[in-house]
Amino acid sequence: MTILQRYTVNIPERIKKKIDVLGKSCIWSIVVHLNSLDEKTINITSLIAKLNSNYSHVVKCIDLMKSLDMVQEIRMGRVRLIKLNTDNEYVKAIINILSL
Repeated sequence: MTILQRYTVNIPERIKKKIDVLGKSCIWSIVVHLNSLDEKTINITSLIAKLNSNYSHVVKCIDLMKSLDMVQEIRMGRVRLIKLNTDNEYVKAIINILSL
């Protein structure tokens, strides 16, 4: 049993999910970058370049964020745009923490 598992034994599953999501640095990086943009939207290729990361890592984070409604994917032909959902509770929490 790891230290994290030992401390999270009595925590409800919905809280564990929030801890898992907010513990991923890639999600924080994506939210910070998208929040800094005027329209909160960017092409996925540009996002990968700005984060200085690789495609598969960023896509996994974006897929998780899409499942939690943190971002929306807009497809225009072969172009994939990622838009930040500023009404989402996770996104609001990250933005509030960063504004402290």
